[in-house]
Amino acid sequence: MPELLDIGERAIISRLMGRLDPDGIRMLGDDCAILEMGDYYLLLTTDMITRATHMPEGAKPQDIGWYAAAINLSDIAAMGGEPLGMLFALGLPIDTASEWLDALYSGIQECCDQYNAPILGGDTKENSNLTISGVAVGRVPKGHILRRSGAKPGDILAMTGSLGRGLLWERNKSDAEKLLRVEPRVEQGITLARSGAVSSCIDISDGLSTCLHLMSKASQIGFEVEESVLPMVPGLDAEEKELAIHWGGDFELLFTVRPEMADKLFSSMPGITRIGRVTSDISVTIENNGTSQPLEDLGYEHFGEEGKA
Repeated sequence: MPELLDIGERAIISRLMGRLDPDGIRMLGDDCAILEMGDYYLLLTTDMITRATHMPEGAKPQDIGWYAAAINLSDIAAMGGEPLGMLFALGLPIDTASEWLDALYSGIQECCDQYNAPILGGDTKENSNLTISGVAVGRVPKGHILRRSGAKPGDILAMTGSLGRGLLWERNKSDAEKLLRVEPRVEQGITLARSGAVSSCIDISDGLSTCLHLMSKASQIGFEVEESVLPMVPGLDAEEKELAIHWGGDFELLFTVRPEMADKLFSSMPGITRIGRVTSDISVTIENNGTSQPLEDLGYEHFGEEGKA
């Protein structure tokens, strides 16, 4: 019988989704779960972090708290949602200092306040490995919701921000704050949703290459990416820029734009970059200096033998 290490995170998710929603009625598989709520969809998402996998040595509790909130809000942003609130469940070692816990909640509160997501409650339990599980709740008008599916051949591929923040920290490992102070693109997600120009969207948490393959599968289309125009954080060398395409932890929005509305969107919204286009072939390729080659799905995956974020 195969162990989880043998099949990897995405196969585990697919396996569980097949049991939870065998007929596809619940439409699972996006950044958030959705429930109908009058003229809106209620958005619900949860993300968990642990000391072993997400908290660098020397990280300040305030920054860990911010991160735990921000990564959940990033999922709300990816679907064009307005945050409504958050809950947090904490698994704490018995020797955790009360001052450390106060600082952790200060970071959580700071992030929630900045993005108008009040803390609604939660739970605490004793646990040998520090674990923080966040739940974010949001809403989006039914006509504005952004999903991973919906892209059509000819659409423009674009993203917010830049790639490589996690990789840059991995190289220097000098300041965990730079890694953990994620900025969820809530305002940009709402703007993209209201524009009517965006046909699909996802947040880049596990690497650009992985997200492209997830969107390709969701819409049954392909992508051609122009490597020369990919926005990168300053300070990466040529080899690191190649790695940044697969590295996790960017939490930017990756989206497709209807071509007839692209110019208006790009002229009115700063901080977004055209990086390619949607094709009819169900494949993901990357072009550099006139040469096109397949872009493999090499992003971060839990339960894999190697991790990059």
